Amino acid sequence: MKNNSTLHLIGSCSGTEPFPGRHHTAFALDFSDRLYWFDAGECCSYNAYLAGIDLPSTESVFISHTHMDHIGGLPNLLWTLRKLTSVSEEARSKLENRQIDVFIPDITVFEGMLAMLRGTEGGFKTVFDVIPQQVNDGLIYDRHGLRVTAQHNFHLGVSEPWLSYSFRIEAGEKVIVYSGDVKSIEDFENLIDGADLLLMETGHHKAENVCRYLQTAGKDFDRLVFLHHGRAILKDPEGELRKARDIIGDKVAIADDGMVIEL
Repeated sequence: MKNNSTLHLIGSCSGTEPFPGRHHTAFALDFSDRLYWFDAGECCSYNAYLAGIDLPSTESVFISHTHMDHIGGLPNLLWTLRKLTSVSEEARSKLENRQIDVFIPDITVFEGMLAMLRGTEGGFKTVFDVIPQQVNDGLIYDRHGLRVTAQHNFHLGVSEPWLSYSFRIEAGEKVIVYSGDVKSIEDFENLIDGADLLLMETGHHKAENVCRYLQTAGKDFDRLVFLHHGRAILKDPEGELRKARDIIGDKVAIADDGMVIEL
């Protein structure tokens, strides 16, 4: 069993019009022979499968919020898992009698998605169970050495229940913090200190402003990777990276689709 963590950045783009070479936000964490998904933008299962990622090892899916650029690929991910069990004995043996939890802030969206899947071939009958789990503040997952803590943010305003979350992911001794989409860094800044990897969206924030804030606030983290790119990075990634590194140095990078990070 592998004890290391591998992060696969499968989609790096925000909810723009289709953009060459980039798909909507999705990443998967391969930890201890299990695969954990965080957001599931368009084509995530297609790109992951073609990259050789072991989809049948999927354990859980965590959705930060239910905008299309974060959830548009989820129905196809679940459909692909079902399809693999029908064409591969190995996939079937890994998934049979398993439970895949989908942690999602809005259960009604999951129910609508499931209704759509049931309209596909075979009524979406599976050898595994897909169970929705409501995301709330606090520790939402603690199994197999992986802990996920959720904290609501203000990307979708003030609501009851909260509909948008940031995540702190503890994979063994490694810590990953994922902003999700946020109104401001203050929404989740208490999660950042001690992170081995900080994943920060730039669909709503400029990279240089984020770096300047992190530096001024004295935040303690090892690496920063920007994802969920807005138009500034999509237009000039090299220039935006240069601005960011002028502030906090080489520990910052800009995600591309297919980027792999070993932790």
